Amino acid sequence: MMTIGRCAGLTALALIGMAAFGLVGCGGDGGGVAPAQTGSVSGTIVHAGTALPLGDVQVTIGGITATTNASGQFTVNGVAVGQQVISIQVDPDRGLVVPPGVDLTVNVVGGQTTQLTAPINLIDAVDVPPEPPS
Repeated sequence: MMTIGRCAGLTALALIGMAAFGLVGCGGDGGGVAPAQTGSVSGTIVHAGTALPLGDVQVTIGGITATTNASGQFTVNGVAVGQQVISIQVDPDRGLVVPPGVDLTVNVVGGQTTQLTAPINLIDAVDVPPEPPS
């Protein structure tokens, strides 16, 4: 026969166990997993005039840099979620630049790879019109 003290102790233990079980998964998103705070961006860089891929071009997004491979492809991993600016650095001896006025921004989604829908086109620096005198 169970005594009242022993029964109360088992009841308390059961309540603690249910409370602990109920806390598992809390966090507001229903899954108990915090949303990813970073994502990745992939794309290709080509020469605008020839459509040839450009290797060895540095792509920086959110302070993280990757280099294009021989096929002009890159992936930048660990980029902070949100709207980010894409910065392109090319060896000056190659004479290539991003065309003036081109918007190089991307919306990075947590836990996902954002694939740029079109290649980034670089042009010959000599094709950029000079700045008007001020």
